[in-house]
Amino acid sequence: MSSLSVNAQRLWNAHMRMAEIGATPEGGSNRPALSAEDAEARALLRQWCAELGLAEERDALANSFYRRPGTNASAPAIAFGSHLDTVPTGGRFDGIFGVLAGLEVLRTLHEAGLATHAPLELVNWTNEEGTRFRPAMMGSRVHAGHLPLAEALATADDAGTTVAQALAATNLAGPTPPAPRHWACLIEPHIEQGPILEANHQDIGIVTGTVQARYFLVTVTGEPSHAGPTTMDRRRDSLSGAAEIILAVERIGRAGEPGGRSSTTWIMNSPNARGANSAITRLHCDVRHESPARAAEMQAELEAALAEIATRRSLKIEIDPYTTFGPVTFDPALCARLRNSAAARQLSTRDMTAVAGHDAVMAAAVVPSAMLFIPSVGGITHNPGEYSTQAQLAHGAQVLLDTILDLAGTAN
Repeated sequence: MSSLSVNAQRLWNAHMRMAEIGATPEGGSNRPALSAEDAEARALLRQWCAELGLAEERDALANSFYRRPGTNASAPAIAFGSHLDTVPTGGRFDGIFGVLAGLEVLRTLHEAGLATHAPLELVNWTNEEGTRFRPAMMGSRVHAGHLPLAEALATADDAGTTVAQALAATNLAGPTPPAPRHWACLIEPHIEQGPILEANHQDIGIVTGTVQARYFLVTVTGEPSHAGPTTMDRRRDSLSGAAEIILAVERIGRAGEPGGRSSTTWIMNSPNARGANSAITRLHCDVRHESPARAAEMQAELEAALAEIATRRSLKIEIDPYTTFGPVTFDPALCARLRNSAAARQLSTRDMTAVAGHDAVMAAAVVPSAMLFIPSVGGITHNPGEYSTQAQLAHGAQVLLDTILDLAGTAN
């Protein structure tokens, strides 16, 4: 175990300073991917890393990398990090903890004047949340070859702005195509985003794998009509059909328990006018389960429900299963190192399965990867009330530091 300790107050202060960017009246954070707020947060990270003598490298999708050289320049780097973008109702810890825990590791090593044999690399991925541009984990998807760069650049948000245009507006694009780097492994620290660690009074979650998640864009097409004169039997209202779909998605998730989840998270309605029955309604929904076979069954149940609603309501319903991730098994040896680092600090651990998507899930296809979780107070996430304590943040960063030193080796 290393004798070095992270600076808990400095780590906390970094979170609170970053939270000032895109701060919401409710105390949360709103930094959509490739927005002005995202660019400002990246600039602050760049400044902090420059103070450590670390230059930023950016690829064409604005994935950002900060490399601390090792004494063995040819050795593959130990990579770590997460993301700075948030959902519109985000909190102060989701994603950002992984980046700032990594920064604290680099600050601690810099302060101690400690060199490592292997290089170290802090990463900030682009558009992890996927709330502005779909799909989620876009930067790591392209990096790992799951999504072509051209397709990602052509993706538009709800206002019609493409990723390429947003990159140009923020001047964030780098010169090189996203691609796997010379890494030995990748570790992503993250808040749990759930209640399990807190409920069981455990300090660190060792994420051994993920569920399978299937995402869909559902388009419901009906017929516009006047809400007054159009009798109920003549209506082909897409919004009413969408309401049934939303409840069907919820029923499918409840029937899939334990281990199952399903959600409808986005809706766009046209003409969305008072006094007019809707003609086109679009929904984003997903189904998730630890068992890929059960996830496939949940998709089949959704498709059957859509067909029944379409027939009964004389609607056209199209489903676009635009992305799937998982299940992924994280590298057992890397998980063991995280587990051992926590134990050496007398921190309790629990092996866990990630139900949400994370960049490490995408990267695991091209580099040995693992995740560690710290508790989320009350299990609250994607909410201004999202919270982890100063001590919990420090515990996670300390396990990250110790594991990185174990992997990279020290030169002095």
